[in-house]
Amino acid sequence: MKFDETNMGGEQRSFAETAHDMVVGLRNPQGPDYRKAFDDFCRRYWKPVYAYIRAGWAKGNEEAKDLTQAFFLWLAESDALRKFEPERGSLRRFLRVLLRSFIGHDEVALARLKRGGGTHVVSLDAGAAELEHLVPDPRSPDPEANYERVWRHTVLQHAVHALREHSLAQGRSADFHLFTDYDLLPEPVRPTYKDLAARYKIDEAEVKKRLLDMRDRLRREVRAELARVTMHDEAIDDEWTVLFGG
Repeated sequence: MKFDETNMGGEQRSFAETAHDMVVGLRNPQGPDYRKAFDDFCRRYWKPVYAYIRAGWAKGNEEAKDLTQAFFLWLAESDALRKFEPERGSLRRFLRVLLRSFIGHDEVALARLKRGGGTHVVSLDAGAAELEHLVPDPRSPDPEANYERVWRHTVLQHAVHALREHSLAQGRSADFHLFTDYDLLPEPVRPTYKDLAARYKIDEAEVKKRLLDMRDRLRREVRAELARVTMHDEAIDDEWTVLFGG
């Protein structure tokens, strides 16, 4: 299962206990949880923002990185995020609207960033090669498609990381590696169930059983990721449909 090719479904689940952590924190800049919420927000959204800016504004890598920093600085210093109303749509969509609103404010935000000595608002924790991979065609005429594609990729990255951590904690590292050795590889180099059975010293039926279980666990991790940026189950379902299909 490649990040760009999956049709994951899943049962209805409620993640009310996690949904408010970031969204509510962002809406109160004076509150004690704002800094943590804003850092989490930046970590989850900087790659889609970078992809949108680079493709939509036809910028090179360094310019796009500077503008990404400036955009988050603009958000931190304005009341834009306080205007987010979860009942009217997803944070993903609201942020896309804010990116369009950022046009006209970018030069001021860049100047403020430079006056601050280039202080980074968000850690762009990716190397040049990964940044190039995020936007394979910077001349793309559809920045919103780039934004959605990279957001989808980011959600899956976070979900796979959470799956790995939980698998290790439960003593199921072999099952996680079995999953990555099959589902996360492109078809041309993907091993057969027979190959995996020999590699992990189990029969093919057990290979299939463990893979099905790990896929189900990944679906739950993806829904948990979506729950962190929405406020109710209906919104999670809407995000799921937009990003992965019905």
